[in-house]
Amino acid sequence: MSSHPQAIKSLVFFDLETTGFKDPEITELSFCSIDRSQFLNCQRGEFPRITNRLNLCIKPSKQIEPKASEITKLDNCNLDHQSPFDEDVGNIVLSFLNRLKKPVCLVAHNGFKFDFPILLAEFSRLYGIMDFPSDIFSVDSLAIFRNLSQSPSSPNLKNIRLSFALKNVYYRIYGRDPEERHEAEADVKVLLLSAIATPEEFVDAVDRNAKPFDFVQKS
Repeated sequence: MSSHPQAIKSLVFFDLETTGFKDPEITELSFCSIDRSQFLNCQRGEFPRITNRLNLCIKPSKQIEPKASEITKLDNCNLDHQSPFDEDVGNIVLSFLNRLKKPVCLVAHNGFKFDFPILLAEFSRLYGIMDFPSDIFSVDSLAIFRNLSQSPSSPNLKNIRLSFALKNVYYRIYGRDPEERHEAEADVKVLLLSAIATPEEFVDAVDRNAKPFDFVQKS
């Protein structure tokens, strides 16, 4: 167990879908939070019963790239009646995080390069550069899974070139492909199931590597 002085109390697994790779806007986001004690008592391969979840589809202000629509099954037509990423959405997200035990840590796969900068850009567009609460943190699960693969408990994976795409991480753990992909909520479930395969090691890595949520904004 970690001796981190600010042990994370709530883990929030997070994923989003976007309009594409060029100046992306959010089209869907999903949060799934779990209390630290619940996470540590999870059973490998079993989705925990006690979670809090927030799922929102978002109407973007720009055209969704054809490849993104093909992958996510989201397009400008089927999102036309959804709300844009406005202050209501921003307040919903912040309120969701605020009701959780602190400190809170958002966990996203490749989060520092993709999910977190995009979410922060949406908040910045609404509120300008804002100071997020000091008890909200973020961590990139891709780096955690990479580091865990080099641990003494994984001797057979050392010196092997591995892919840490989420579907490949999941496959190495469970020996099968995820049932669903490229829906924000489905990807969050895959990420959480991958993390609970080694709950103590994962949460210890979160404690040691968590950075302030607006780390990307200030770096």
